[in-house]
Amino acid sequence: PPSPDYVPGPEEPEQAPPSPVYLPYVPELVYPEYMPPEDEVFLAEEQPLPVAATPTTDSPGYIPKFDPKGDLKEDE
Repeated sequence: PPSPDYVPGPEEPEQAPPSPVYLPYVPELVYPEYMPPEDEVFLAEEQPLPVAATPTTDSPGYIPKFDPKGDLKEDE
């Protein structure tokens, strides 16, 4: 006989529960008064990216070219 403390697990259903009704998602404009008409939309012209600002080169301790032989002589 099973133990009096035995708790049976949930039984497996014979059939899977029915899936919910599929409703296709159709996005709606949230604020249509702020959306310009398609013929008034201007495409941005491609422009080159700006040169990245490098604060490292502006720092006083920056060494543009490293010369290991010259640096060793200075350290002695």
